Order: sequence, then structure tokens, then C-alpha cells
Amino acid sequence: MNDSITRRGWIASLRGALAGASAGWAGAAQAQRYVHPRRVFLGENTRKEFREALEQGRIKAAIIPTGSTEQHNEHLALDCDATCATLISQQAALRLYPAVTVGTACPLGYAPYHMARKGTITLRKQTFQAYVYDVIHSLATHGVRTILVVNGHFGNHTPLAESIPEWRKELGITLDTETYLSAYRDDELAGFLTSYRLLKEGKLDTIARRTAMTHASEVETSILMAAHPGRVRAFTMEEYDRAAQNFESGYSPAVARYLEPCTREGWPKGANPENARDRARQEQALYATKEKGERLIEIATRYIAGKVEKMMEATEKGAPWPPAA
Repeated sequence: MNDSITRRGWIASLRGALAGASAGWAGAAQAQRYVHPRRVFLGENTRKEFREALEQGRIKAAIIPTGSTEQHNEHLALDCDATCATLISQQAALRLYPAVTVGTACPLGYAPYHMARKGTITLRKQTFQAYVYDVIHSLATHGVRTILVVNGHFGNHTPLAESIPEWRKELGITLDTETYLSAYRDDELAGFLTSYRLLKEGKLDTIARRTAMTHASEVETSILMAAHPGRVRAFTMEEYDRAAQNFESGYSPAVARYLEPCTREGWPKGANPENARDRARQEQALYATKEKGERLIEIATRYIAGKVEKMMEATEKGAPWPPAA
């Protein structure tokens, strides 16, 4: 975390979080004027500290961030997804401190469709699922009865959704997964994000521009500008065009094998070709600002904290999860 953000932004956000937190889960935090932002990370604690927090009933739940190490166009660090998921998890845990700890993030995910872009590392779906299961199982073994996997990479959504119900039944705990981007609603975003306003007004004139709304574009770029500006590089569209990258053909047989299972409707060409969509993401990233990122972080933090709080309440009451529709 950037030091200036730690001193200024996170202290301010923490004060606001504690002021709005429920008395049931954050009473101790309200009485404590300052909590170091990294205190909620499991790995920052000693075994004694974690053991005593469990034994005294202070820790009620854990969040496990998942992401990916993959291309995020020409301007964002490869670890964007894991960084954003960890950030939102941390901020949610601070709102509910000391009841929630944040487990070690999974920095790699399922991303074979990005292997034409150098720098991407992908796990097999089964490898990713096994990793997340082992982390959940370890925490459950230690006595954590409420666990939310907060995902920051769309490629992980299906592998998690396929597995969570079975793991929940096997482990007998309150367990769920949520992609933090699910917090965002198009109408709300249209009120302050340029790309979503243009979409609402029907001014995005190609399929590529209409489908380039989150990955490496205005949303993720704004979040990193607000919280981790060192992970954002300056760029111009002239520089992008000079690089003349081609993601639709000409790749090696090894890359083709990664892409083959993802082929659909002629992808990566077809009606929504990859080259055009990649450029659209780069264009929309130019709309990003730190102020927009701060609003996006607040929306996602509120959403994730609210879900964890409901899950903890279900555990306390012995109620089933997910709740009956």
C-alpha cells in the first residue's frame, strides 16, 4: 500500500467505516480510535495473536481474496485483479473489525483466454479450485465458521460457483463467493463514470466499445489510481497504436492450445474481435480518475461488508446459507 494513502486516505475511510459499522460486530473498533490498516491481514498476525482472537471469540469470519496475474493492457500492473480484491477485502474487514480477518490472497487464477498477451500466468481450473479449497479447509479446521471468497477476476467466477455449494456441504460452514464487481450497477455507474454514461446514452458505437467496460478500462484503472497509483503507467493512444499488437492471429501453437477451449463464435475474431476490444479498453482507461476510484472502492466495500455481516448473522443464528429465496 502506498504510504501517503495509508496516512491520509485509509485513516479517513477507516473513521467513516467505524462510524457506520453496526454495534454488533464493530463495537470494539468503535471504542478504539485507530486500527492499523494491515492489522486485519491474517499473515500480519502472530500465531499467538490469531489463536487468542479465535479463543476469545473476536474473530467471527474470514475473507479470502482471489485474483489473477494477467495482462491489463499497456498501463496496469499484471497483479491488478488480486490487488483490487485484496483492497476491497481489507476495507470490508476494517469496517467489521475485529470480527473479520483477511486470508492470504490467491494471486493466480484461471485465465487461458489471455495467454496471447505476454505476462499472463494461468492455472488449470482444477488447480485453482484445489488451491482455494485448501485455504478454506485450513481456516475451517482452525475454527473459522464463516468464510467469503472475494473474487477480482471474472475467469474465476465459474470455477468458484461450481465448487462452493459442494464445499459448503462438506465442511458444514457458512461459505460463499462474491466477485466485488457485482457491487456495481450500470445506472449508478452512469452517474459518475464516463464510459457508463456514454453506454447509457447510446454513444458507444461498436460492440467492442460496449463490452470493454471493466477489464483494464475506466473501472479498474480508477481503483488503482485511488489506492495503488504506483501500479498505473502513463500512456497515450499513439503509443498504443505504435505497438501494433495482434491478439487475433499469428500466435504460437502453445498459445493456440490455451485459447482453443475458449473459442466461441469465431473468437478471437468473430463479431467482437479481440484487437478492437483491446483498443477500446485502452481508450476508456483515459477516462479514469482517482476520485472515481474512491467512489468505486466505497461502493464495493459497502457491498462486501454487508454480505459478510449477513453471513456472520446466519452463523450466529444457526440459519442456513444461502438464505431461502
